[in-house]
Amino acid sequence: MAERQHLDWFRARLATTRGKEAMDVAPILAWRERLRETTVFRASLIPVNELRKWKPGADGNIRHESGLFFGVEGVRVEAGTVREVASWDQPILTQVEGGLLVLVARETEEHGVQFLLQAKAEPGNIGILQLVPSMQATWSNLKRAHQGRNPPLTEVINAERGVRFVYRAEHNEEGGRFWQKSNENVIVFVEDESIITSDLTMFTWASLSQIRELALVDNVLSTFVKAIIAPL
Repeated sequence: MAERQHLDWFRARLATTRGKEAMDVAPILAWRERLRETTVFRASLIPVNELRKWKPGADGNIRHESGLFFGVEGVRVEAGTVREVASWDQPILTQVEGGLLVLVARETEEHGVQFLLQAKAEPGNIGILQLVPSMQATWSNLKRAHQGRNPPLTEVINAERGVRFVYRAEHNEEGGRFWQKSNENVIVFVEDESIITSDLTMFTWASLSQIRELALVDNVLSTFVKAIIAPL
């Protein structure tokens, strides 16, 4: 109930400040293009048996040597008459723990309510950089199973003051590729921006109107962003 009250409050703030919202997405697209020109990121398909740190086990399933992240297993489906064929086999991604998808929001006198989007490079992206939620991480990432850095904006979700969680909800990941995985979708409103200590070079603030316009541009906006803003 507390979070529903925050959601109603946030919807009211969006309505009140709508007249201040930026509408033009050209500056955001130009910023993304400048980043694309300077980002060093290359990906190419290779045979599975050449993967480093990912190996098949005795059961034939492929997993990371840490035992974390995801696995590649097989699933056999009996669908009766509800699908195109009655039965099939396929590989499917399995993951014990899901992910955390967070949109950080703020309100300024000049621009009203804005959301922090991240330009993120992923190996399967068309155009290298896609605009994704402020934080897009599995729990394995947050536990630093990859022995790398903490995901940006970890300090926001761990903050004990100066933030307001607008809503949190579990959403089933795409069931044709993932086995019973869900992600926690979160909007967190930052009341004290001094909490943010992460490097925001790969981030930009965007209004809800701009996000809606970006959804109309091919291969720019992550489907995760669209799912998170849907309740607004």
